[in-house]
Amino acid sequence: MLQPNYLPFYSPDLEQAINRSPMVVSPDTPLIDVITQMAHARASCALTDVTVSMAFSPLDDVGDGCVLVMEGEQLRGIFSERDVVHLCAAGVKIVNIAIAEVMTREVITLLESEFQDLFQVLSLMQKHCIRHLPIVSQQGQVLGMLSHGSIRKVLQPVNLLKARSVLEVMIRGVVTAPPTASLLSLAELMSRHKVSCVVITQMPDTLNPNLPEGSVQGVPISPPKSDPQAENFREIRALAVGMVTERDLVQFHALDLDLNNTSAAMVMSQPLFSLKPHDSLWNAHQIMKQWSVRRLVVVSEQGELLGIVTQSTLLQAFDPMEMYRVIEILQQSVEEQLVELTETNELLQKEILERQQAQEELNRALAQEKELNELKSSFTSMVTHEFRNPLTSILCASQLLERFADKITEEQRFNYLQMIQRTAEYMEQMINDLLVLGRVENRQLEYEPQPLDLVTLCQDLVEERQFSDIENHSIIFQAVGATQDACLDEKLLRYILGNLLTNACKYSPSTSPIYFDLICQDNQAIFKIRDSGIGIPVEDRKRLFQSFHRARNVGTIPGTGLGLTIVKNCVEAHHGEIAVESEVNVGTTFTVTLPLTPESAGDLRENAEGSWVDYG
Repeated sequence: MLQPNYLPFYSPDLEQAINRSPMVVSPDTPLIDVITQMAHARASCALTDVTVSMAFSPLDDVGDGCVLVMEGEQLRGIFSERDVVHLCAAGVKIVNIAIAEVMTREVITLLESEFQDLFQVLSLMQKHCIRHLPIVSQQGQVLGMLSHGSIRKVLQPVNLLKARSVLEVMIRGVVTAPPTASLLSLAELMSRHKVSCVVITQMPDTLNPNLPEGSVQGVPISPPKSDPQAENFREIRALAVGMVTERDLVQFHALDLDLNNTSAAMVMSQPLFSLKPHDSLWNAHQIMKQWSVRRLVVVSEQGELLGIVTQSTLLQAFDPMEMYRVIEILQQSVEEQLVELTETNELLQKEILERQQAQEELNRALAQEKELNELKSSFTSMVTHEFRNPLTSILCASQLLERFADKITEEQRFNYLQMIQRTAEYMEQMINDLLVLGRVENRQLEYEPQPLDLVTLCQDLVEERQFSDIENHSIIFQAVGATQDACLDEKLLRYILGNLLTNACKYSPSTSPIYFDLICQDNQAIFKIRDSGIGIPVEDRKRLFQSFHRARNVGTIPGTGLGLTIVKNCVEAHHGEIAVESEVNVGTTFTVTLPLTPESAGDLRENAEGSWVDYG
């Protein structure tokens, strides 16, 4: 059987479906002008291609029926005839209204690189309940427009032919005769049965050069085995070996042949062009067109005659009711595919989400490992630097006192002893910081609130700080509000305020004032410590409370980078908040807000996570 090459099912010329010159207006165009242009464009389009439209698709729309609202090369919105109807129904006056006020701003678009077939477009339009679909480039540039009308113009009858099989339209009752039948008897058969051809058949066991005699008859060919009515029917059928048509008989009569004495075997057309029942009508159309024939026999896999397809039966595919039926089938198929694709997409999205979650967990684990390695490296560097330098200072001072005790003055001896004492205190503070940090990391930081006199505590901290401050900073303390009802953890509070006061003195010029305010209001204790020191650069503030992190402008000022980390954890243990305002070379203000009592901590607990705020 001859099988011509043909295209896949969804094979219209996609380029022809795109309107490369859609109507475009700017956002400030008056609405009445836009509607006038749309009406003019539709009237102009309606006068073109009338013959083609009526011949191939009587349902075609003319024009896109919409305008694109563009600002330069940017698509800002879309306005369609349906929108005009909505405006009219709502009684909106179209005078003095710009198109930007009524256009649809959320425009569904399709990348040109993703435009593969028209049924994909129809599915997208159906999903979003739209009739117009702009085609855009990867950069968002509008390249054209697809609409229902432009798609229907491209969906020519080829698609309907491909959607239907030979089995649906073939004639099952075929008039047949043996090869020995005379042409006159064939003419009588055609006249009696009102057919235009007779198929010449032989039984499989009689296929030989010596054609047997047989009677002339009209044989109703039974349905193929795939037909439900033929479940219990199976017998050996005749094989089609040739065909004689009414046109042949006219030619033979013109040649003055003796029809009564001329057998079908002598003049029949052979070999026959054949089809299988489940071949498409497009396949039948291509064979008829390629070989200029008007009839094709339908045979089984064994070559048995099952039916016949003629041009008349082929034209049944273009009956309007049949076309509507096929369109409904196609639409149902698209809907089913859309449901299937939606379910598949949901499964894929779920799988993607699971993979993303697994990847995120892996990334977090890697980040934690990286952070741990960085912390180990920072800790090693800190211990090496911050402990070695003080030990070296203590060692040098003690050696000087030992070797030159009888040669140095009392004032020099006092200074050396002071340096040893301050260095030892600094090392003790570093050790304490590391111990507290260890308890923080192991979640062993204990919060034990007790009744507390906040004013007395703050004054004690000021005196302790000024006693050990060799730079002679002036710490100015003042308290406002009822401070006598506080119930806080004194040990943690001393660490918070002592560390902040130490930093204020450490990073401020000598003799400059430090302002320390205590404000008690709304069941909260607010501590403000303000200096006029070097400040904190903006880029360092987000990492201000991370372990071992120090601002890049500290220079040679000693420090471990642990103090503020511990301060933050102590604040969080109280369910409080810490905030910082800072400007380089102007100063820094730390504000710590704590609930006065454990009972009032609930008001701040919701804000406890991530409880430092950068106001700088």
